[in-house]
Amino acid sequence: MDKNKVDNIYKLLIFFTLTVLVLTAFITGSFSRVSYWYNLNLMTQYFSLPLFLYTIMICIHLPYRSVLCFMNQPYVQRNGYYPKVTVIIPAYNEGKMVEKSICSCLNSNYPKSRLQIISVDDGSEDDTWHYIRRQQKEHPDLVKGIRLPQNRGKRWALAEGFKRASGKILVTMDSDSVMERDALSNLVAPFIDKEIGAATAKVKVLNKNENLLTRMIGVRYIMAFEFYRASRSTFKTVFCCSGVLSAYRKEIIDKIMDQWLHQRFMGQVCTYGDDRSLTNFILRSGYYTVYQRNSVVYTLVPSTLPKLARMLVRWHKSFIRESIVFITFMFSNYRRNNRFLPIFDFTLSTVLIPFQFYIIIYSIIHIFIDPLLILRFLAIITIMGSVYMSFYVKFEKNTDFVFGLLYSFLHVFFLMWTVPYAVITFKNNSWLTR
Repeated sequence: MDKNKVDNIYKLLIFFTLTVLVLTAFITGSFSRVSYWYNLNLMTQYFSLPLFLYTIMICIHLPYRSVLCFMNQPYVQRNGYYPKVTVIIPAYNEGKMVEKSICSCLNSNYPKSRLQIISVDDGSEDDTWHYIRRQQKEHPDLVKGIRLPQNRGKRWALAEGFKRASGKILVTMDSDSVMERDALSNLVAPFIDKEIGAATAKVKVLNKNENLLTRMIGVRYIMAFEFYRASRSTFKTVFCCSGVLSAYRKEIIDKIMDQWLHQRFMGQVCTYGDDRSLTNFILRSGYYTVYQRNSVVYTLVPSTLPKLARMLVRWHKSFIRESIVFITFMFSNYRRNNRFLPIFDFTLSTVLIPFQFYIIIYSIIHIFIDPLLILRFLAIITIMGSVYMSFYVKFEKNTDFVFGLLYSFLHVFFLMWTVPYAVITFKNNSWLTR
């Protein structure tokens, strides 16, 4: 049977199963029974109040973010704006993949006379340097290779590239990624506005079809960029310009690089979250950060649950640290305009997190009291996932949304623990090695 037909049948079975699950929850009375337990007495009514508050916040959050998301329009190339660009690709034990990343830059439609590529081998122990060196020999006018004697971390590798860069716009790109041909041109377009300090690209999953997990992550990535970053870009405050592919104004980097490179938090040297940290420095300097959905890059993602969990823990720790940093200046006059919505957006998004944990714990407790309530719990996950996936369908216009529904379950049952774990082990970096 044709592979596409098998895939469609697979998706249909997933969708059908989840639909039956929701209908069963209603038919069995699981939804009506929960009202009895939550309103049993004054005490249960009191503890169920956060559920009501969470519902109100979601009813604010979804329309608000939806409106901003659809208002967002990417910058387009105009007036032949092609400033000198330096693409910096740090690599550690990346092997042949780093060559693919370099080649995708070389194949870009960006004017070659305005392009410089610097790839930094951060003390790799494999043949990464061989591939960097090969591209440098083939394209000596475009590619420059730098080999660090020992591994110091991505932040130091990027800094080495920043120092050697001749471009007015510095582009950082992960060595396990490849960009589309027009990605650079579109990514640089916003910088015609002097108030733009950074821009980030749309990230898609390169190994999406490797297994079920990577297909789920593929949907999650689309939502992370097209729903969240797009909405925040409307008020020009993307909180994290992704390390996969982002661009920065060199004059800003030159001023903040030493602080960023030697950043410390709670007495520790910061060794992760380079992209979110750099974005915070850009924002605090009074510049805008935007999202360019017309600049597309593909990256490799974890194909196993342990690797995904490790990545999420690293992201959560970065979120905690840089959220605290953002709080320290978000009420100040760090820039002239667009200061209210970043405060509102940040506060609403952050407050929703503990409410989600409360609701899940509260629901599980009642499931032990009345096991039939598990149907309502699973149905709610499906319904909420479906609401978010309606946006995915609008963005991507394909049926992969079913994998996004599955990711909702994966998140609740197998990945939510990474948030409290990140909090508890915040000062422990041992599990975050590459």
